[in-house]
Amino acid sequence: MDTSRAREATIESYRLHAPALTGYAHRLTRDDGLAQDVVQETFLRFFLALLQGEEIKNPGAWLHRVAHNYACETQRSAAVRKAVSLEDFPEETLSIDRSPPGTERMSDWVETARLLLAPREWECVHLRSEGFDYTEIAAELAIRPGTVGALLHRATEKLRNRLRIKWRPE
Repeated sequence: MDTSRAREATIESYRLHAPALTGYAHRLTRDDGLAQDVVQETFLRFFLALLQGEEIKNPGAWLHRVAHNYACETQRSAAVRKAVSLEDFPEETLSIDRSPPGTERMSDWVETARLLLAPREWECVHLRSEGFDYTEIAAELAIRPGTVGALLHRATEKLRNRLRIKWRPE
């Protein structure tokens, strides 16, 4: 593809996908500056891929996958996160206010879920909440659709059990 067509395709994809991609990058990184860097790098890679003649059939999925990989790679190189089992997790970190959904505490619920789930489970839940179907999530994460189903099921069970523990009548 020539430079002007690649530029036009990149601008069009930016117009269509930048808001969702920026939100996704921010949720992954929890840092405004890093999220902006992730989006910028993602669109630069998109432009370069088009220049090199790569055929991108689903730009939205391609962009999300590149953004995801770049954010993870950047965070991994900055600091290695330690995995913690649920039994070792401090109870106060997972405390959930009993406020109904829709209140200011919703962001706390989301953060609690993010901390509770394994990274792959969280990625699947997040992409599903963004409207991706199992096949698109599988393509995004380079896994099989059946694995997506298993990860979503496992995530649902963890969240259900966590809510059951916190909302048990006292």
